[in-house]
Amino acid sequence: MLQNHDFYHQTTADFHMLLTMPNLVTTCDYAMSNQWLQQFSKRAVIPTAVSYHGNTRLGFYYQWLWQQLIIHHPDYSLIGEEIQLQWQHQTVGAIDFLVHNHCSDEIEHWEVAIKFYLCFQHQWPGPNASDNLDKKTNRMRDHQLQLTAHPAFEHLKYSIPTQRRLIMQGRLFDAWPETQSGSPMVINPTCLKGHWCYCSQASALTLRALEKRQWITPPLFSQLTTTLDIANVTVPTQAVDSNDNVWFIVPNHWPRHNREL
Repeated sequence: MLQNHDFYHQTTADFHMLLTMPNLVTTCDYAMSNQWLQQFSKRAVIPTAVSYHGNTRLGFYYQWLWQQLIIHHPDYSLIGEEIQLQWQHQTVGAIDFLVHNHCSDEIEHWEVAIKFYLCFQHQWPGPNASDNLDKKTNRMRDHQLQLTAHPAFEHLKYSIPTQRRLIMQGRLFDAWPETQSGSPMVINPTCLKGHWCYCSQASALTLRALEKRQWITPPLFSQLTTTLDIANVTVPTQAVDSNDNVWFIVPNHWPRHNREL
């Protein structure tokens, strides 16, 4: 388990990682470009003396990291976060961020996600196999980023955004030792990559396991202490090899019978 001082260093490393980690996709509408991220990073301020005490799920922590980067950025102000929309007694959805861009004087709607997908049979499923890259991208573009155009949003006292941003960072894992092709969706060629294989294929690998909190910024092999017991892997597990490559090791039955990670 990570100790308090390790959490501090991990959080600082994660802030730096978000400012350099490319989007997984680039060609769909609203997708964050490498150029925009570079521009945002130039004047970004890494928060100090902040710590996260929220929900332990990685997605909540990742959203908090972006919240802090927005709050501390001289060119942006946070207008609203996790804005719940209700319409005809039903929840329509929640808006991740409404942001004021001081340079353009525009209101922007941002949706953010940290995702990890494995190349498998012409698709990019997530480690729990219930999610995939195409489905998540389409939902962010066609549902989440359209919430500010919904009548429920018009009833709130916010200005209508004129800019939308789809920020989906993470890592894609190619199959090993035999390659497979992913979906036809155009992947950002500069996105972070790793490899994945089944337990039965991993016997020759020397791996040290990562905790979920370390997935955003994996430590070096030499900084880790827990050797992955390949024979007892029951859920997809992220790990680092002796060359500091990042892996997903999955049970031999994957993608069947996987519970939510």
